[in-house]
Amino acid sequence: MKSFAIAASLLFVLILPVSALSQDENRFAVAGVNEREVEDFFTAFKEAVAKGRKQRVAGMVSFPVNPTLASGRSVKVRNRARFIALYDQIFDSKFKQLIAGTEFKDLWARFSGVATPRGEIWINGVMPDPKLPDKYEIKITAINGPVRP
Repeated sequence: MKSFAIAASLLFVLILPVSALSQDENRFAVAGVNEREVEDFFTAFKEAVAKGRKQRVAGMVSFPVNPTLASGRSVKVRNRARFIALYDQIFDSKFKQLIAGTEFKDLWARFSGVATPRGEIWINGVMPDPKLPDKYEIKITAINGPVRP
């Protein structure tokens, strides 16, 4: 009986760090999204912004969205066409530089999603079909623009 207790204790000591490690591997779990998916998405987003691929960026956004324009004004954008029309006012040179300078390691999460350092961009898992709650797509759900003076 004593050897069983020792073996069980040893097993617990060996398994606990592994389960804790697996939780730490997904630092965005609190937001309900997979870290690897967010990394792939953010990398593609940065590349699309850097190359001026407006259509690609628009496809990464969940509509409606209320982006902050370079003027500091927030507007409601209900679809891709309107987003593309406003693209250069949303992603001005200052905002593009901020995005280019943001690394994946700088992203953080809370229950409401994954964000860039000062909450300029918010990324979430969006369910395209409410009948399939386990299936989600990674999308941009908020665009607050760079913090302006």
